[in-house]
Amino acid sequence: MLISIALPVAPALSTLHRESSQLDAIFWGFVASFSLPASAMLGAHYRPSTKIVAGLLSFTAGVLIALLSYDLVGVSFATGGFAPSFLGMSIGLLTYFLANRSLARIGCQFRRSCKHGGKATANTGALALVLGALIDGIPESASIGVGLMESPVVSIAMITGVFIANIPEGLASGTGLNRAGLKHSQILTIWGLVTVACTLSSWLAFIFLRGSSAFVQATLISTAGGGILAMTLQTVVPEAFDGTDDFISILGCIGFCVVFTLSHLQGPH
Repeated sequence: MLISIALPVAPALSTLHRESSQLDAIFWGFVASFSLPASAMLGAHYRPSTKIVAGLLSFTAGVLIALLSYDLVGVSFATGGFAPSFLGMSIGLLTYFLANRSLARIGCQFRRSCKHGGKATANTGALALVLGALIDGIPESASIGVGLMESPVVSIAMITGVFIANIPEGLASGTGLNRAGLKHSQILTIWGLVTVACTLSSWLAFIFLRGSSAFVQATLISTAGGGILAMTLQTVVPEAFDGTDDFISILGCIGFCVVFTLSHLQGPH
């Protein structure tokens, strides 16, 4: 006689909450974006070299590619199919493209590089870096609210990806603004406000997805993915390659594998 014994199943790695709510979106949006002011203060104090920041950017490139592939565009397609996925990606990509081009006109072409901040004036550098962080951080943080809406649990891959993606920009901005003459308290205030804006982005994304159709949900999910794809190709990869050359492939692959592993350890979306 064969006796079967039911063993308790370990919870998925990414199960951090059983029920998603507005407070979850706010909390995890804050956790992921907190790396901005924290890394900015480290950058202002220690002034890391361009090669260190470029190495982190290379790792970040792989992280973001995996994040948009498995936790955004992949989920969008599973939710609504091709049409809303491509529509949302087009909206997100075009929005970022236009915002980034406008930002370049006011002198913020290489905002993730330590060299940029050192060449800018305090006022211009601060404004450009803050605007840059907003157009980078909003789609990233919105992806957290989006992820909470399509799943009752928050993804460790999503939180980790956004958290890591903020670090190089924070380090570079802290270094550049400190060289431009801003005090540590001013730098902390600037990036604290950016963190608040990114947290609100996560919250608003969660709210606007409530009760919406599968088509709308899929479109909004892929919109965040389109913004992240444009950011990766326009700002992360070029500045990472500028400081690491061929090593960008190795570091980017490591970043991709980290998020790929976390995304698949969580089980199906």
